[in-house]
Amino acid sequence: MKIGLISDTHNDIELVQKAIALFKERNISMIIHAGDLTSARIVSLFKGFQGRFVMGNCDIDVEEINETAGNCGFGCVEYACEFTVEGKHFMVFHGNNVPMFREAVNSGKYDYIIKGHTHVFENYLSGKTRIINPGALYRGEELTIAILDTATDKVEKIRIDIE
Repeated sequence: MKIGLISDTHNDIELVQKAIALFKERNISMIIHAGDLTSARIVSLFKGFQGRFVMGNCDIDVEEINETAGNCGFGCVEYACEFTVEGKHFMVFHGNNVPMFREAVNSGKYDYIIKGHTHVFENYLSGKTRIINPGALYRGEELTIAILDTATDKVEKIRIDIE
């Protein structure tokens, strides 16, 4: 399965719409957003996808974000979530809780840990766990998203250009 990865969108609707267009071009049906949505409107843009979202340190209006997520069929948005897709175990959180990150990595129970927060793309292995930060669509040296192919364990970094 190919999964679209995005983080740190910080309410930039135009860039999120560009990212969504790229995901749709590539027939991505599932999105993971690793936090710092900053508004419920960003969540609503992903309606029609399967989605997993987590809160980031800049996500203040938790109730509105959760209400919108529920209305779009995404369920509750927490500060971290775990789930399994096609036999692969995921942990998603924003990345600002370093002890949580270390514990997740050291547990060895995840195939993938998806995080954000630093606004910098990362893709590396720690033991059997692939750690991915898709980068950011806000205040980064480059603006990036990513696509994870769970069948091949490959991660594609995609730059989003500002026109």
